[in-house]
Amino acid sequence: MEFNKKVSNPMLIGSIELLKADPSPEHNHIFINEMMKASFLALVLITPAPEEDEEGKIIVDEKHKIQFPMLTTADGRHFFMAYTDKIELEKGRQKLEGPEGVFFEAIVRMEEFMGMTLRSGSNSEGCVINPFGANIAIPKEMMVSLAAAAGGKNRK
Repeated sequence: MEFNKKVSNPMLIGSIELLKADPSPEHNHIFINEMMKASFLALVLITPAPEEDEEGKIIVDEKHKIQFPMLTTADGRHFFMAYTDKIELEKGRQKLEGPEGVFFEAIVRMEEFMGMTLRSGSNSEGCVINPFGANIAIPKEMMVSLAAAAGGKNRK
């Protein structure tokens, strides 16, 4: 996992705007393709606090615990939060409440959110892209379909 790097997703943001304007199957396909290519920012709490090397790279190893704060809906469902860029991430940082500590910015791909959601014992119902902006939910059911489709492509 990488930390504190710049992430920019103009094509994904454009596909979200296109999908919101016209939720056609074609626009949904474009969005899904862009989403699967994208790298996202996520806020994570790391304990104990990690150190940085001489180049400013955060050093995390097996002694560290990484926690992803989750968005909880009014009906009690939990979703990971994925941000397309620093502007959207800062909206999330302002909303976070919880354990004391410093939140770090991790780079996470959708496949990783899918893996965390679909693993045995997870209480995640999926992922929300830009939860305090565009608010695009990627529910667990969609992740199952995407994982199955990706598995089929890898076998060919």
